[in-house]
Amino acid sequence: MNSLGNSFPFVENAEKIQSDGIKTNATLTEIKGIDNITINGNNPQILNYEFDNNGQKTTSKFTVFKPAKTDNLKIGDTIPIKHLNGQTIPMEFEQYTFNMDFMYYIAGVVLLIGLILFYLLYSQINKEISLYKTGRIMEGKIISINHNKGFTFSKFGSSMDVHYEYGNNVAKSRTNNFALTNNKSIGDSIKILVSQDGNSSCLYPELIAKTNGWKENYVA
Repeated sequence: MNSLGNSFPFVENAEKIQSDGIKTNATLTEIKGIDNITINGNNPQILNYEFDNNGQKTTSKFTVFKPAKTDNLKIGDTIPIKHLNGQTIPMEFEQYTFNMDFMYYIAGVVLLIGLILFYLLYSQINKEISLYKTGRIMEGKIISINHNKGFTFSKFGSSMDVHYEYGNNVAKSRTNNFALTNNKSIGDSIKILVSQDGNSSCLYPELIAKTNGWKENYVA
C-alpha cells in the first residue's frame, strides 16, 4: 500500500498554493502514465514541467487524472501554474490522489472474520483441553461416521465427524486421526472422554495418550 501511494508525487498544501501561490507559465517536459493504476481503462498522468523562478530554471511534477485534457497535451506545451515555497500546482488540473481507505475497510472485515473464527476455534480447543485434563474415560456407541475431504489436491483439512451416544446423550466429535475408526462401524463402541458433569465429551485421543504416557484410569 505504501509503495502504491508513493509511486506518484503528491502536493500536501495544494489549497494554500491555489490561494496564495504566484502565477506563472511552465513548459511541459514529460507526460508519464501511472501504469499500475487503471480507472475505466485510463491511467492517471504525471505532468513534468519546468518554469522560470526568479531567473532560475525549476522543475516540478504533478499527478492528474483528466484524460479528456491530458490526451490533448504534448511535450513543449505551455501550461499556467502557481508556485509557493518550492511547490507547484497546474491551475487547470485538480490533483489526483489514490484513496486507500477502502483497503483498510477490507482489512478490518478480514480481521473481524478472523477473530470470530479464532474465537470459535479457541472455544473448541479449550473444551477439549479441559476434557483431556479432567474427563472420565467411557465408551460410546458409534451412530455415524462422516468423512470431510478437505482441500481437493492437497487433502489438507481432511477429517472425520464421528457421532456417538453415551447414556442418554448424543454427541459429535471431529478428529483427523483416522486410526480411531479402523475396523469400526456403526453400532460399535468407541472410547470417549466425558466431562465430570456428563454434558460434554470428545473422542479419546489415542495417539496423544500414548505419546504422553496417559494411564487408562487417569487423563492429564
